[in-house]
Amino acid sequence: MKTTIKLVSMLTWGSLIFSNPAQALDLKFDNSWEQFGDVEVVNPTTANLSTDALFDDDFDLGVKNGEFNYSGNPAGIVGFGGLEDFLGVDVSIFDIDGVAYEGSAIKKTIKVKAGDKLKFAWNFSTNETSQNLESFRGSFLDYGFFLVNGQMTKLADINNATVSSTNNFDRQTGIQNYEYQFNSAGAYTIALGVIDINDFTVTSALSLNNISLETSQSVPEPLPQPITILGSGLALGFATLSKKRSQNQESS
Repeated sequence: MKTTIKLVSMLTWGSLIFSNPAQALDLKFDNSWEQFGDVEVVNPTTANLSTDALFDDDFDLGVKNGEFNYSGNPAGIVGFGGLEDFLGVDVSIFDIDGVAYEGSAIKKTIKVKAGDKLKFAWNFSTNETSQNLESFRGSFLDYGFFLVNGQMTKLADINNATVSSTNNFDRQTGIQNYEYQFNSAGAYTIALGVIDINDFTVTSALSLNNISLETSQSVPEPLPQPITILGSGLALGFATLSKKRSQNQESS
């Protein structure tokens, strides 16, 4: 019985060696993140971005210029070597349901393993109250986005902002969580930002929180060896026990 208990214990220990727990690595908003336009890093876990250009923005709300600007820097132009050059993409990628006029973004290059997951929380806010103020320009569907190596994902636009805002904007989506899994190992440039569609004059914003990379802990190569040693030891032990029993039977 004691031998059996020890064997179960060792096999259990052996199985723990192969466990593969996930670890969350904080990607803190710091100087390693490049910025374009109106970007405010509040603290290592929070950043705010807006489309406010500091000139005639939100004038119909009766506020002064720059009221919804976070950093004191204007949102940057889209086109003519602006946001598209900063992110290394074709300018047309931003023209979703209209023409992109201006925006702000942050980016960072990270190294990942296959299966790693990027996670963050976001909240999209806007002062846009109409989707068709001027027929010749179409809708004003400002939006927030997530970019991985030039591949665009729209997080939300003004249609998704259905909650009364708590940050002085007219409406917001409320805090949402996002997760992206990397299928292949390598270096990836990730970016987050906000775009003004079809006008310069009404501000939208994207707030970001708690961005992290959930990565699987690597198991060192030598760790499987105890199982091999255990197997060899068990085989030798059983052979010796069998030999002793055979000798006892012969002597009797």
